[in-house]
Amino acid sequence: MWHYIVLAMGWIIKTIYEIVKNYGVAIILFTLIIKIVLLPLNIKSQRAMKKQQKIQPLVAELQKKYANDQAKLQQEMSKLYKENGVSMAGGCLPLLIQMPILIALYQAIQKPLTYMFNVPYKNIPEDIVNKIMDLKDAMIASGADLGNLAGYDAQQLMQQSQIQISNWAHQIYGATHEWYINFNFLGLDLSKTPWTAFGCFGDIQGNLSIILLLIIPILAVLSSFAQSKISMAQSGQKNAANDQAQSMSKTMTWMMPVMTGYFTLILPAGIGLYWIVSGAVQIIQQLALNKYIDNKKGEDFVVKVPESKHQHGKKSKKHR
Repeated sequence: MWHYIVLAMGWIIKTIYEIVKNYGVAIILFTLIIKIVLLPLNIKSQRAMKKQQKIQPLVAELQKKYANDQAKLQQEMSKLYKENGVSMAGGCLPLLIQMPILIALYQAIQKPLTYMFNVPYKNIPEDIVNKIMDLKDAMIASGADLGNLAGYDAQQLMQQSQIQISNWAHQIYGATHEWYINFNFLGLDLSKTPWTAFGCFGDIQGNLSIILLLIIPILAVLSSFAQSKISMAQSGQKNAANDQAQSMSKTMTWMMPVMTGYFTLILPAGIGLYWIVSGAVQIIQQLALNKYIDNKKGEDFVVKVPESKHQHGKKSKKHR
């Protein structure tokens, strides 16, 4: 099942690539398509966050009232959430869904020959094996230093180094080869990992490609941090009285950017480009949807206070 999901993503990227002839533009357009598809879920998530924000004053009251009785606090908070139809996980759904998309995209980028050109990386036909080995031999004959790849067979190259095979095809046969992919985007090689730029520090001055590689994780971290701050502010957690909730929010605010920085540093720059564009679009969507929900008539959320035991027969109080 997972294989077919990745195949579908690869097919979308390939279809876009065949139109625009640029891998970076294809990833940007792919990202926008994913965001459009997930827009209904983002709207639902934004409404959930607005509800969380509305009930924060009541949550604070409960936290103060039952500060010394955590079991009772959890019980009353559960009743409050249930009465108002609030899910604390509602605002996290887009993030949870985007993680498998990111993993699938990583596989599609790491194995472009398989997921864009339907070249198998298991049980490889003999004609494909010969084509791969011919490319490797031609690179060795040209005097190129292939490092460990020089000792790899066709199976190993297809499983671990499809990007390199595509680059070899370009170097030997040019842009006309069927496996050629234009990884260049505004002077940046999207097939390279930003981590490799640290090995070229001596050449950084005047080398735009190295500078751009290093900028990728920086921009990804900034977009992730901005998303976390906006989400925390819109969910009302910034002013929450619960020290544990505040601590968790602060941890997530810093943890996500750190994770983003790490992954975009060690993975191909194409992943980082997706992360940056996805983050920028997400921020725009969050701000726009927040304003839309606030201004839309009939969207005002009425906070319901659950009945206490001594209020039998009475209706729940309601506050706007």
